[in-house]
Amino acid sequence: MKIIKDERLIIQNLRNIRIAFLFQTICILGILIYDGISKGITHVTDNPLWLVFMGTSVILGYLNLRISVDEYETHNKKKQGPYYKNVFISLVVGVIFSVITILTPEGTVRDAVIIGGVMFGCFLFSFTVVYYLRKKRYDEFDDEE
Repeated sequence: MKIIKDERLIIQNLRNIRIAFLFQTICILGILIYDGISKGITHVTDNPLWLVFMGTSVILGYLNLRISVDEYETHNKKKQGPYYKNVFISLVVGVIFSVITILTPEGTVRDAVIIGGVMFGCFLFSFTVVYYLRKKRYDEFDDEE
């Protein structure tokens, strides 16, 4: 199989992949909605397709972070703030979710620690990725000048 070198064909191939991905996502979402209506919402979250759908959404979101950072950083060239602010914001979000979990009628300390820890980790990971992408972009911008 030959490697495609024509840019028009590469762009058309990416469009085809995007259409197939969109069709696949709509079908998975349709199956989950049908299960939710016919068998209840708890059956939806037990379905392996739910994990595929959520995993795909998370991966797509993280992959789009680089595009978003590149797009917004071309307009704004200010220096990146300190990293500890990202850790502090992530910690605050984790604590808020822990407190919300404890305040629910069936909330336990164990559940609060798990949910708070997961939220802290997710936010910290997202903020870290964006921080290093912006830092890399800022360093490249400084090298160009």
